[in-house]
Amino acid sequence: MNEVPTEAELEAAPILEGWVLESPSDSRPWLYGWFFGHPEIDDGDHGHTAPVLDMDRGSPARWARTESRLYRLGLSYPPAEREIRYWAQKLRRRRHLPLGEAPGGGNDIDAMIAFIREEKPFREQKLTRMEHAYGEEQEQMAAGR
Repeated sequence: MNEVPTEAELEAAPILEGWVLESPSDSRPWLYGWFFGHPEIDDGDHGHTAPVLDMDRGSPARWARTESRLYRLGLSYPPAEREIRYWAQKLRRRRHLPLGEAPGGGNDIDAMIAFIREEKPFREQKLTRMEHAYGEEQEQMAAGR
């Protein structure tokens, strides 16, 4: 496809914040994230798009076109950080997230990890793996990889 959207099309498109591109083994990839400005989804709801047909090749990516619509792409988090933010947001029972507010309750990942640990939604081993993966992501980013 590779049809680059116009600035007017981008301006009218819903925003997907905190997104990640997932590639299920049985279908085409889709984007998971927090939706804003979508005509059928409440602002701040988390979910996934229809399958992705085309995506901006820039870094960072600015847009994605799915089977159903065009999206503007906001921030993307590395996988472990995104999972920590997802669980902190979910456990705080905050379904809606205002545009501009970071998922999980700010940018203090250590506080989010401590909160998840207190809530105990799953085995400690899973949280320890998430915490370790987050540390590795931060080391890689600091090293410029």
